[in-house]
Order: sequence, then structure tokens, then C-alpha cells
Amino acid sequence: MKIKNVIIYAVIATTICIAYVNQQVEIVKLSYKLREKEKKIALVIDRHRILLYNNTSLKAPQYLTGMLKMNSVDLKLPDTTAVAKVRILRKPKTQLAKSAKTTVGQNLLDVFVPQAQAALNMR
Repeated sequence: MKIKNVIIYAVIATTICIAYVNQQVEIVKLSYKLREKEKKIALVIDRHRILLYNNTSLKAPQYLTGMLKMNSVDLKLPDTTAVAKVRILRKPKTQLAKSAKTTVGQNLLDVFVPQAQAALNMR
């Protein structure tokens, strides 16, 4: 009976040890995943800061006027005679195809043909 008790305690102790080791392995795996996500978040935050800086500095009026002067671009309002008016024309609506009248023979053949074909009635 003592051997049976020793075996039972050994199995219980082994099970507890294996569960503990498995838990520690999962903790290490999660820490690696957490580090990867932290690196990605840091990269995204840095990129966001750079983009915000570029957005605010490139859209600044002083920057834009400096670039226009440097490229010798002279902007002014156009004459009313130089402005062309565009008139939008609507395209006529296309007519939908109407199905042709079919007979019983054609319906029977359509069962065996893998592709149906449409016929146009232009009336």
C-alpha cells in the first residue's frame, strides 16, 4: 500500500510541476508578443509624430509663400473672359434587353445548354 501511495503522490507532483512549467512557458510567449506589439506601437507613434510635423509645417502659410516665391509662381485671380463655362450633358439612358418569347422546345433545350443567351427585341 505504501508503493501505491508513493506512485499517486508522484503522479500528482508531476502533474503540478508540468502545469507550472506550461504556465511559465505561456507567460514567456506572451511577453515576447507584448514586446513585438510595443515595438510596433512605438514605430506607429513615431511615424504619427513625423506626419503631424510635416502636416503642420508644410501647410503653414509662411512655408507656402516661401515656396511660391522661390519657384517664382505668380498667382492672381483670372479675368472673367478667361474662364470657360462647362455645360454637362446627360447621356440618354440605355434600353434594357427584353426577353424573347420562348416555346416549350426552347425551354427544354435550355435545360441541357449550360449558358443562356438573351435575345433583343427592338420595338
